[in-house]
Amino acid sequence: MSLYILGVDRIETQVNRTFEIQLDQATRQVNEQLTQLEVTLSQWAFNPIFGTRLRDKLNWGQELELANNLYKTLIIMRETNPLIAEVYLYVEPTNKLITGSGGVNAVSDPVASKALHNLLQGEKDMYWTSTLPELTKVDILAPKQSFKYTLVHRIAGSIPEKYGAIIVQLNTDKIGTYFKDFGDAGTSLLIDSQGDSLSTQVSKRGYTPLETSLKNTVLQRLEKQNLGTFILKDNNRRYSASFGTISRLGTHWIFATATDVSQFSAPVVIMSRLILTVSLAGILAAILLAWFASKRLYRPVAKLIGEWQGLSEERQLLQTKVEEQLPTLMESFMLQLVQGRLYYLNEKELAHRLAYYGWDMDDNQVAILVLQLSGLDNAEGKFKTDDEQLVTFAAANIVNELTKLRFSQSHIINFQDLSVGILVKIPRDPVQTTLKLELKQLSADICSALHQTLHLQATLCLGQLRTELGLIPDTMEEARRTLKYGNLTNMNTLLDMEELIPRGEYTFFYPFEIEKDLIHAMRLGQEEDAIRFAERFVAELKNSDGVELFLHQAMAQLLGNIQNALLQAGFHVYAFYEGQNLFEELLGIRQSPDMLKWLIHRIILPCMQELDQSHNKSLSKRVETIVRLVDEKYMTDISLEACADLIGIHISTLSKAFKTATGMTFLDYVLKVRIEASQKLLIETDLKISEIAEMVGYQHSWFHRVFKKYVGITPTEYREKHS
Repeated sequence: MSLYILGVDRIETQVNRTFEIQLDQATRQVNEQLTQLEVTLSQWAFNPIFGTRLRDKLNWGQELELANNLYKTLIIMRETNPLIAEVYLYVEPTNKLITGSGGVNAVSDPVASKALHNLLQGEKDMYWTSTLPELTKVDILAPKQSFKYTLVHRIAGSIPEKYGAIIVQLNTDKIGTYFKDFGDAGTSLLIDSQGDSLSTQVSKRGYTPLETSLKNTVLQRLEKQNLGTFILKDNNRRYSASFGTISRLGTHWIFATATDVSQFSAPVVIMSRLILTVSLAGILAAILLAWFASKRLYRPVAKLIGEWQGLSEERQLLQTKVEEQLPTLMESFMLQLVQGRLYYLNEKELAHRLAYYGWDMDDNQVAILVLQLSGLDNAEGKFKTDDEQLVTFAAANIVNELTKLRFSQSHIINFQDLSVGILVKIPRDPVQTTLKLELKQLSADICSALHQTLHLQATLCLGQLRTELGLIPDTMEEARRTLKYGNLTNMNTLLDMEELIPRGEYTFFYPFEIEKDLIHAMRLGQEEDAIRFAERFVAELKNSDGVELFLHQAMAQLLGNIQNALLQAGFHVYAFYEGQNLFEELLGIRQSPDMLKWLIHRIILPCMQELDQSHNKSLSKRVETIVRLVDEKYMTDISLEACADLIGIHISTLSKAFKTATGMTFLDYVLKVRIEASQKLLIETDLKISEIAEMVGYQHSWFHRVFKKYVGITPTEYREKHS
């Protein structure tokens, strides 16, 4: 213990003296750097680049040379001293803040603008201020690791009035490098005379308990002029604390450090503890040897018990994993079964697989139902068109809950395309009527629940009952095909394959007259009529049959006839639709409103646009022909009606197209060509004015009036003016 007490005291004394010397050296180095910074800034302030020209409202996009020189100067100033984080130039008349790296920035924040304006107040041209780091709204004034105090030097150029200021922002990390050897095993603080931290990092995170204790103690000792190194106790630890002051232009900064002396006294503590440890180790060794001997005697029994427990835990874990994966395995098996991918298994093997998943098929049979949802766009805005998987998932959950209420064992298959498959295990009953009624009641409950919950139209097909598991894929596929016989006009439809197939009561209806009117309207470019006939076409099909299969066939027939009309008109249909399979797109649409929307926006409107563009190109070529005709035959008695007959279009159509192409009416263009020709003849020839009038297609008296009205002077005056 005496070694511990004497050694620790001696070490603490030596540590205090060493840190006091190091702190004095670091403080002196920082003072020298800051003095050099202030002198350098005073010299830079008189640089001609900071002249009165900056007071003017300059267009920095045009003053590239001035801007580049200014940026280079600010960058050079920043690089002259390692303590500088950034150098700013504030120009008050234009309210601009300029940096070498950030360029010219307008100060838009009123608080920041006021704070920058206050820099130019007062009598001192160079001073330190602590107000700018508080302007966090001005991002350019708050760089990372910024120092609380900034050095400001006001500039005036060649006039007495101060128009701006050079602002130097220091880097806390750079200043901290001078004191980096003090905080490895303790803490260090850089504060001002009020006790505020000069580092933004400390200001943001707050003081630690050790930093708070160090700050308060230093301020108290400084107030009492009690300088020198001292021992600070905090949290049962002893710290060697010392501080130094830096005075700059009326401001006073304090650097304080506290180092844990335990790291220096650690060897003494270790030796003391080592002696105690060796003493205790002998006692513990005897105890351990006795325990090890007894443990070795009972090791075989413990090993056997451990192995038995391990096997039991492993068995339980495997059993739990199998039970957890059983629903997933059954889901995969059922999906492969209904898709016909288990064709290589015979009936006995399929029954054995189902029995493994809990389906005992002895004296039982399987009922197959397929649900198809539609009306996604009409679901009162609850879903979007791309929510098919979400809607199918919700419907599958509803169907699963309702099926479990009526049957003990069932399985739901989510096909992810608004269709759901239902497999129900029911007993073999010679009287099928009761089972059919039960299944139909289940179907009605499902349709009603889906309509009330999801606001969707449901078509449900009840397939044939199967005792042979190998027939399930074919029955499922037949049921899915039977869904196309659903009536689109009914809110919910229940189809029974055994009742539907023998009946054969459906007849096919096709509105030929409406189709002719629709194609005729498309050929004439009558867009509104074409859309109206398309609406009538779909409405007639829906009201006559309402069967989805027949509606698809009728729409496919209409699509083929429209494409045939386009081919006869000379259009490359396959290039027009970029090789896309329109019939495949049509098969993916189930609802009549969706089919109508697809017909209008995918077929009719694009075709109308293509026809309209083709018509406009042909009309433009005809107008060009008439323009060339007027340029060549302007001296003859040419008329719009004759030109229309010549190219074979109506006179009103030609008139509109001519004005659209040339920007003037036909008569105005003829007048323009004739006047320009007469002007050329008046200047280049000595022909009489009457002869010139006849050459351009006018009588002499009428030519005078027309020429003066168009040119502003008479033909004689025009010739004299240009002779």
